[in-house]
Amino acid sequence: MSPPRRWPLHPQPGPLEALSSWLGRLAEPYEMPVHELLRRDLGLVGLTLPADLDVDPPMTMLAALAEKTGVDLARLRSMTLAGWVPWLFDTVPVGVQDAQSVFDAYVRDNSVLFARKAATHHVLRFKPEWAGPWLLSHPALRACPDCLADPDRGLSLMWRLSLMTSCVEHDCRLLDLSEVRAARILGRDIPRELLPTPRAALDRYTHQALTTGRVVLPGRSVHAGVWFRLLRSLLDEVSLAASTQGTFGKAVLQQIWQATGHEERAGLNVWRPFEQLREDVREAMWDAAATAFQLAADGLITARGILGSALQFQFPYVYDGDEPSPFQRAWQDAMAAWEEALTQARTDPATARQLLGMLTGGCRTLDDYEKERACLYGEGIPAEFLPSARELGRHTRCRSRSREGVEVLCEREPTAAAGEALGMKS
Repeated sequence: MSPPRRWPLHPQPGPLEALSSWLGRLAEPYEMPVHELLRRDLGLVGLTLPADLDVDPPMTMLAALAEKTGVDLARLRSMTLAGWVPWLFDTVPVGVQDAQSVFDAYVRDNSVLFARKAATHHVLRFKPEWAGPWLLSHPALRACPDCLADPDRGLSLMWRLSLMTSCVEHDCRLLDLSEVRAARILGRDIPRELLPTPRAALDRYTHQALTTGRVVLPGRSVHAGVWFRLLRSLLDEVSLAASTQGTFGKAVLQQIWQATGHEERAGLNVWRPFEQLREDVREAMWDAAATAFQLAADGLITARGILGSALQFQFPYVYDGDEPSPFQRAWQDAMAAWEEALTQARTDPATARQLLGMLTGGCRTLDDYEKERACLYGEGIPAEFLPSARELGRHTRCRSRSREGVEVLCEREPTAAAGEALGMKS
């Protein structure tokens, strides 16, 4: 007699639960270790299972799990880090030889506060090697004490990343997992710590990105992949020394750090990627990033980067009681037509190409061309629908500035479009 196709007991995964956490809950009723359950009951005797099941487990294992539990294969894949490529990551894991290029594409090819990109730092010279965005060199698993009290919730995959610092559902700071478990065993009260409002706002945006795929920012709605890279670039920019910036950049950095109440750069003397900083320095960088976001949203600083417009509302408020003028009605009709065109361009390459051609008709530099291209990408149009300057026949018209400030014709393909540099697909 053949064994049953489905396991009799298979609890459903919780929201954003990590695969290893769910497998632990699956194995518990059967009173066996997870790897033994997988090898014996999934028929994977000859398959080598990775030590960390949350990174990139074999598809053979996930397919067998889907058959045994009835959980959709795509849902199982999203419970791993590799399942968040290309939204949250460009690639997982990041090889040592690829660390610099991944860092440049994910962090430095984007900008929020500053129009001029900062000089690239060589992440390869730091030890231990940079593992990728949001992946700490010395990870410490954190947890929400309220979520952990629910036996049906499990551990969130995002708790192992430096992406969020609070639980949005319970409005409390994430705590060290071992400390929470020890306190529960000893029957001690676990103090709940609230995050400052600007910090909590960033986490709410991130949670929205993780659960809906888009984020409604003060300036405009953006794809989740744009938000993750915007946030990581903002953390990078506030970590820079004022000496790397011009007059405007220096003033902005000083204003941000003064508003946080921290020492500038949290006393950081030698730049390191965010993921390799000490915990107290990372906390200060989060404060600075949240403060910068709030200052930009309030119009107290100007975000000049290619993604900066997402932080700031672009149009003035009009008193609701006034009778709309003919100009306003025409503007509203034009905006409605624009939104309709954007909606069509998200699924139609020809419309996307036509919109890009219209927006870039007067562009004189490749930077201007890439800004318009990134704007359409930020509106949810797939990167592959947006041709490069050469593909659109703009490469002979757009100019590129040399380091000496002299404009020269650009006869080469740009290294990467702003949208494609994100490594995203809608």
